[in-house]
Parts: sequence; C-alpha cells; structure tokens
Amino acid sequence: MANPVNIKINKVKDRKPEERLAWRRDYLSRKTGRKTEHNLRMKENISNLRRTLRQITASGDQAKATETLQKLQSALDKAAKVGVMHKRTASRRKSRLSKSVAALKTA
Repeated sequence: MANPVNIKINKVKDRKPEERLAWRRDYLSRKTGRKTEHNLRMKENISNLRRTLRQITASGDQAKATETLQKLQSALDKAAKVGVMHKRTASRRKSRLSKSVAALKTA
C-alpha cells in the first residue's frame, strides 16, 4: 500500500482577515487577467474581420463582402452581449459597415 499523503488545505474561511484580503487580491488579479485576455482576443477578431471587409469592398466582390459582413455582425453582437463593447457602439459599427457593403450593390 502506498504511503498516505497528509496535505492540509488552508480554506479561505479559516484564514485571518489579512490573509483573506491577500487571497482576494490575488484572485481578482488572476480573474482580471483572464477577462482582459478574452476581451483583447474578441477585439482583435473584430478588427481582423473589419480589415478583411475593407479589402474585399475595395476589390468589389459583393458575395464575399456580404458573407464577411455577416460574420462581422455576429462577432459585434457577441462582443456587445458579453460586455466587451457597448451595444450602441456595436450597432453603430454594424450600420456603417452595412452602408459600405450596400454601396457595392448600387455601384
């Protein structure tokens, strides 16, 4: 039989007030880091799609432009839903990009 391992886990509720505060600060720091990384990834995805859409509209390909616009609108909606950006900011960007794609149809 293997040797039993005795590990004492110091629970948060059993700690002193100073230790609780230190633990909470570390916890919030880690949480903020995760959220910041997630938000940056989402913003980077949106900017990449926006750049792609601008290149496609410059070339004049209407089918690819509408497809990319749908992906971009979806990404903007998701970013607004989880709070990466404000819902009105997402709506404004969707409106302006839709106008640029609609200009391809008339041209």
